[in-house]
Amino acid sequence: MKKLAQRFFSKKTDDHFVSAVGTNVKILFSSENPSLLGKTMVTTAIEMSPQSIRLEVAHPIEIDSVLDISVKLDSSDRTYNLTGNVRWRLPSTRGQYHIVLVLRERRDIRSDFKAWKSNFLQNFEYAKAV
Repeated sequence: MKKLAQRFFSKKTDDHFVSAVGTNVKILFSSENPSLLGKTMVTTAIEMSPQSIRLEVAHPIEIDSVLDISVKLDSSDRTYNLTGNVRWRLPSTRGQYHIVLVLRERRDIRSDFKAWKSNFLQNFEYAKAV
């Protein structure tokens, strides 16, 4: 029991960061949400970490949906192709929705997940959220 408690309390959490610049997100594929295919969403309220992205979107994307997205920051020439699962969705105060996309690796399509994780701190200039 002591070891279990030690593991629980010593568990590291991901650092989350608050965006300081605009981010363009384009949904490339979502079999659960066909109406979103090819739409580009410019997001203003974003929280990012190497493992997840929180977006404000205009559509009520279903929880557990798999989204293949491309992420382009105004401050970088690189586009990241990422895949993730929508873990939660809440209405925002502006009549839109906040979703959290938990990122994961894919082997059947091109994925920049490893590059996203390894380059996160050097490529993105964000203030650490408290």
